[in-house]
Amino acid sequence: MAIPFKSIDRIFEGAERDGRTFLFEYEVYGMLRLTGLAVPRFKFIPKGRAVGAKDLAGFKSEDLVLKIVAPLIQHKTDVGGVRFVKNRAAAVNAGLKAMLAAVPGLFREWAKSASPAMPPPSDDAIAADIRGVLVCEKVDYEKFGFGTEVLIGIRNTREFGPVLTVGAGGVEVEFLNERLKEESAAAIASPHLLAKKDILGHLEPLAVTAKLIRPFRGRPAVLSATALRDTYARLAALAAHYSPFAANRFVIEEAEVNPFVVRGGVLLPIDGLCRFSRTHVNLKGRPFAEIARLLHPASIAVIGVSERMNIGHIILNNILKQGFPPDKIYVVKPGMDRIEGCRCVPDVAALPETVDLFVLTLAADQCGDVMAELVARGKARSVIIIAGGMGEKQGGENIEARIVRLLADGRAQGRLTPVVNGGNCVGIYSKPGRYDTTFIPAAKLRFPKAERSRLAYISQSGAFMLSRISKLDRIEPLYAVSFGNQLDLRVSDYVNYLKGEPDVRIFAIYMEGFKPGDGFLLAKAVRAVLADPGRSVVVYKGGRSAEGRKATSSHTASVAGEYGVCRAVLENAGAFVADTIFEFENILIALDALDGWPVRGNRVGLISNAGFENVTMSDSLGEGDGRLALAAFTDATKARLAAALAPLGIDKLQDVKNPLDTTPVADDAVFGECARAILEDPGVDCAVISPVPMTPAMQTLAPGPGTRENIHDPGSTPSRIIELFRATDKPLVVNIDAGADYDPMAKMLAAAGIPVFRRSDEAVKFLRRYIAARLGRL
Repeated sequence: MAIPFKSIDRIFEGAERDGRTFLFEYEVYGMLRLTGLAVPRFKFIPKGRAVGAKDLAGFKSEDLVLKIVAPLIQHKTDVGGVRFVKNRAAAVNAGLKAMLAAVPGLFREWAKSASPAMPPPSDDAIAADIRGVLVCEKVDYEKFGFGTEVLIGIRNTREFGPVLTVGAGGVEVEFLNERLKEESAAAIASPHLLAKKDILGHLEPLAVTAKLIRPFRGRPAVLSATALRDTYARLAALAAHYSPFAANRFVIEEAEVNPFVVRGGVLLPIDGLCRFSRTHVNLKGRPFAEIARLLHPASIAVIGVSERMNIGHIILNNILKQGFPPDKIYVVKPGMDRIEGCRCVPDVAALPETVDLFVLTLAADQCGDVMAELVARGKARSVIIIAGGMGEKQGGENIEARIVRLLADGRAQGRLTPVVNGGNCVGIYSKPGRYDTTFIPAAKLRFPKAERSRLAYISQSGAFMLSRISKLDRIEPLYAVSFGNQLDLRVSDYVNYLKGEPDVRIFAIYMEGFKPGDGFLLAKAVRAVLADPGRSVVVYKGGRSAEGRKATSSHTASVAGEYGVCRAVLENAGAFVADTIFEFENILIALDALDGWPVRGNRVGLISNAGFENVTMSDSLGEGDGRLALAAFTDATKARLAAALAPLGIDKLQDVKNPLDTTPVADDAVFGECARAILEDPGVDCAVISPVPMTPAMQTLAPGPGTRENIHDPGSTPSRIIELFRATDKPLVVNIDAGADYDPMAKMLAAAGIPVFRRSDEAVKFLRRYIAARLGRL
């Protein structure tokens, strides 16, 4: 059934004429009914009108619920605004009369206690505010204990637009969700990005989903999966239509049903709210195509270069060091002919050509005039503004606003107008563009060199980006973009542009805050990037609030913090979202190591010499389509493993199974042979190898005082793992869960290109996400 949105518009129009930005409960029921959902029988009775038998003709329940309808009164139960009466006109009228008489005084007392500093409204004002009473059937529904009432809410977020949240509902919602794992408590998604075919997979991890659509202790499922999916799909269509990104007059800011209950195999709302606005966000016309000139310039100009070494001079030297031709670099500096062999011009007007890239290194208060001249004279196609002090310093916002207006006016007039990166950024490094505009001296930051460059850093923080470049010294970036305050270009612009560069295989993104709607554009861009299953996007989000594990509540506005929304939407789009900087770095190292490896399936082999490692790894395999499945070893592999374990008597201590526990008795040769047998099993697609290195049976220490071990010995465990890694084409990761004494072992493995983790759960989590992404199952 198509949703009659024009009829829903009329509900919003009526509320707007009444001076409201919210719907009354009966209007919410009307909206849900038009959306195609079942709703309880209801009727609005205006104040001053008595209820007759005709009004109650359609009500079948023995009891009815009366609810006060008044703009001021949101918490009806607290002020006597809810009553249960018998389904008879006389009983209803008596209940109406008693409610209308009692509510003004009760509301005044409630308002005094809720806001002691504010004078409460008078009884007359409250009585005048009451519009009438909503008569509803008393819904007798199936009660199956905790977890069978559902909250579904729509919330418009500044960064991602509308999101749908589903979780356990009713009065027990807080109790349940404080005790559930985060992924089991609530599911958050963008209705613009979640396809109907993916809805059930999205909802599958929820505890409430399992309680509703699966048999429970001999009781059949109370709701069909189809009914759950269709309810969600209709609410998603409602949210997408009334999105701030859509060309409609109204925007749903928040809509919530808490709870939906099950009656006769149907989800039925028994409470609802909705707030709306006309606040839209224009996402059209982003200038990301112009980034081509920024990242691959044929000419560069720099302003702010001193004869002595300053930020501008460091940037000039860094540009030259990367091999950019000096005859295509211009320095805007009066009174000089040349600096570092590059031609100087006295001002912007004297530039001999329109440069592809203009690097503005002056102080913030000088940037506005330079930008005005660049736009007026059409002298630059792209600009990097290094200066801080715009968005961060009081008064600086006026400089930023002026530049934003200059750009908007220039584009509206069809004039040559540059795209702008920054301000408050450390610059950009472009290996294909042969330049480096970061202001870090070469002696302080050496860009790594590798056989292949396939990673692009796109970072709001320049310091974060430079620190990763310095630490991850085996990964040479193709691009490193510090975009700062997002005065013009945003993170989604860069991802949208770079998705067209096939050499970029890994996108490493650091974000602190999004411009309105840009989180949604980033999620769309991530999904487009990952249409190529050989590419990856890794995100670390800074600037989070501490939401902890509280994933849902009785109000959708507090269902999850903005970080919770960010993580959910980007993960749904397919990105790796790292919880810590350490995890972010590990994921990048592992993705770089495994780039280009074939992925055949999700059947994993696990091996350790400690039982707890195998338990932890098994607990981390995941659920649903994105899980890792324990591979079933062939009989030949089982015999081979038993033969390898037998000389040390381990076959008498442990059964041969997956995960395989070789026990601490296993030496280098036994552990290595078992790992090889697992990797060579035709039913194994990938593996996690997790030797706990403290066992005296293995060589896991670097040579030194107090030990005869030598990790560089060809027979040592790390040497054998490196040999395995080079011999296989199956993705594998290694876990070394031990302290600093075993850092040399971990570094030796990493130097060989092996993805190394220091906790087994993180190793399995990464492999699970990697395999799911490559198989298109995220």
